[in-house]
Amino acid sequence: MARETLGLSRVAYARLIVEARNDLGAVLTALDSRTAPAPKGPGHTTQLAIARVHGVPEDEVLRMGWPHWLHLVTDDAALLYRRWTPQSAIDVLRNTARLDDARPRAYLAVTGRALESLLKKALSALDHPQPPSRNGSPVTPETLAHAEARLEALELQEAGARVTPAVLYAAARAEHQLLTHLLSRCGYDFATGARLLLLAARAATLCGWLSGCLGEEARAERYCLAAIRAAAAAGAPRHVACYLVELASRHLLVGDPKDALALVNAARVTVRRPAPQLAAALYTREAQAFALLGDGKAVTRALIRATTALTAQERDRTPDPLALNVDETWLASASGTAWLYLGRPKKALPCFVGLLYDSPATRPHTPPSPYSARQFLPVVDTQLALGELDAAAATAHRAIALVGILPPGLARQYRERFAAHVADPAAHDLVEALAEQHGH
Repeated sequence: MARETLGLSRVAYARLIVEARNDLGAVLTALDSRTAPAPKGPGHTTQLAIARVHGVPEDEVLRMGWPHWLHLVTDDAALLYRRWTPQSAIDVLRNTARLDDARPRAYLAVTGRALESLLKKALSALDHPQPPSRNGSPVTPETLAHAEARLEALELQEAGARVTPAVLYAAARAEHQLLTHLLSRCGYDFATGARLLLLAARAATLCGWLSGCLGEEARAERYCLAAIRAAAAAGAPRHVACYLVELASRHLLVGDPKDALALVNAARVTVRRPAPQLAAALYTREAQAFALLGDGKAVTRALIRATTALTAQERDRTPDPLALNVDETWLASASGTAWLYLGRPKKALPCFVGLLYDSPATRPHTPPSPYSARQFLPVVDTQLALGELDAAAATAHRAIALVGILPPGLARQYRERFAAHVADPAAHDLVEALAEQHGH
């Protein structure tokens, strides 16, 4: 993607890097020979050559490390470089609204030290919220009310919808683009600016969640990052906390569990006394992160606390509108995922009973959640870990039945799980069915 920003072929780009490396001279080459190269990247001089080609300062290369500084030469730079101002929140929303879905990203944009820096800035921004204002043709109350009504209608379909996640994503993205347009081009006072920012944050979060439903975790991360900026500028700590938890999910799936723990801790700082459902979600993500880190005692402790928090919610009977999906079934499935991450599939499998035997597929009058096909992936992983290949294939077929045709990102994830088992008839039939759906 860095190469494509310059519009060069692979050969032309490689030649340019070599020329820049030669220009750096013998001094840096000698330094490079004494400096061990990054474990998964080129040596120091080569990195500086790439940075010179793209105009990235040397101190940023050293500060961020490989490959994180490369994000500065793509359209992800706004997520890393922009100051936390009202205008930067709008700029990041606008960049996210232009995400190229035709070229899915395969990596998270903000990790490690860059994530630590982002979290500090987010918490600081919340202490001094700065909603924007702008001169221009005013945003009318009717426009705001209609946008909010459409967004609420889309959010309600997280629990169940009779259309596919791809259709919902297209609708949510349209709302996200509209709200970004209003923020960028129209006139409004501070109060309206705060309301617009929060609506845009909600739309971005919905786009991120639906991207996860479609198997596009990296795209989901970028939407979450935009939502956190917008909600922080609007001065909405509860929303920021919930969006941090959603972002932690992305890091658990395709990132670093230590980053997920950092996000959970930041959410706790943001909201000192979270509502029971949010507290349960925080403890559950914490359990999953500890599971990936191999700390069984911490997993057990966090899951007990999650159950206790959800029990408090049942007594309170006042559901948190920002965490409506966190219920007993959600907690059981998330707990199963934690035990799977810890390498205990036998303990994980009973947690998925609600999905296996009381799924939306067996209750045709209840629309499935857009997340339904995605939430069967850990079930498949558990069954494969236990050697139950036929059961795993049957679960995958159930996921397909829920959405008709699996979206490309999700289909890819299912294919990867069965690729090593194609000699078995059940796995072969499934892989063939997935290939026929997408013509390859």
